[in-house]
Amino acid sequence: MADMESRETALRALEERLVQFALARADVEPITVALGEALTSIGLPLDEIRVGARTLHPEIDAIGVTWTADQAPDTGVWRHADDTRDIWLNSPLYHMLTSGELRMRRPLWDPACPMDFAVFEELREQGYTDYLAHMVPVGGRRQGRPEGFIVRWLSRRPQGFGADDLAVFDRLVPCLVAACEPGRERAIARDLLGAYLGPRSGAAVLTGAVQPGHTESLEAVILVADLTGFTTASDTMPGARLVDFLDRHFDAMVPPIEAEGGEILAFLGDGFLAAFDVAGDPAGACARGVAAARAIHDRVAAFRAREPEALPVDIALHIGTVRYGNVGAGGRQAFTVIGPAVNLASRIEALCRPLKCPILMSAEVAAHLPADAVDEMGMHPVRGMAVEIPLFSLKQR
Repeated sequence: MADMESRETALRALEERLVQFALARADVEPITVALGEALTSIGLPLDEIRVGARTLHPEIDAIGVTWTADQAPDTGVWRHADDTRDIWLNSPLYHMLTSGELRMRRPLWDPACPMDFAVFEELREQGYTDYLAHMVPVGGRRQGRPEGFIVRWLSRRPQGFGADDLAVFDRLVPCLVAACEPGRERAIARDLLGAYLGPRSGAAVLTGAVQPGHTESLEAVILVADLTGFTTASDTMPGARLVDFLDRHFDAMVPPIEAEGGEILAFLGDGFLAAFDVAGDPAGACARGVAAARAIHDRVAAFRAREPEALPVDIALHIGTVRYGNVGAGGRQAFTVIGPAVNLASRIEALCRPLKCPILMSAEVAAHLPADAVDEMGMHPVRGMAVEIPLFSLKQR
């Protein structure tokens, strides 16, 4: 009797802790770890918990956190491309999602246990003796599938889970999901804002920088990249193919920006505007911007070698002070950078084609680079400026 009272006290404390996790909008991982540690501390024969949930992201369909009794927690992702793999389509979890079955238990220790999915044989071979899964719908459906969580419990104890253990899991699953959902929603918001606005802009919006006209001064290296000949291609290419054509170019152009610590602030049809925060190190920011520009040029050149229809890219770099923040009117706002430095970078890019130079930069950027890394391109008129300005190109390697 005393043991039952002690377990009940511990479970109530755990439920209260899950409420606190919900109020804190905690991530799924610390919640899952706390749950596993608490349940094993009161003697439940639990060796693994996996908590999975769908998300909203251009590349990722779902995330999963795995806690095991003897290893560090592991967080994995399931990409949209994985949705058609046989291992997923023939899994018990896919069956639960598509059939609406909310609870599945397989006592793997029992020779008579139905082995209706291949994963059960694999788990038995790994020493697991019991399998329990819950599907907990949250809200409505998206793309024909229910929103919510799937929670999987595994044991390696000889007789697996007892009736009392199963009752505990059934009792706690709604509390677990309620604890995880606020953090999942915040993670979705963070990931979506990061994907569509960029990490810096997304974080600013999420922390409340949403008032019209809210901007801050930022010294940055501005990079403008634009595909040459895209307008002509768009006039002759079917719409669906055109989008894929553009995306494959961006697959070559975007990663160097991220790799060098920059952020794409806006896609401009067949190009984009990116920024590298100076953060007190203008030479370092210029070096990163130039490294990104060179990598973009090289990656696009490699793409063009594979794809005869692929287009060349023109790139311009300038460094200066910009206004970064919320620009718009009424209910439609955008996070971007504005100012003379942005305008000049854009106008320098327009000179790449007539000067037959794929990468151009202002004297302000060139001044922060080694002298033997650049070539002088002479003085050139720039639209909107009363005087000609010196331009520089990257020296050929």
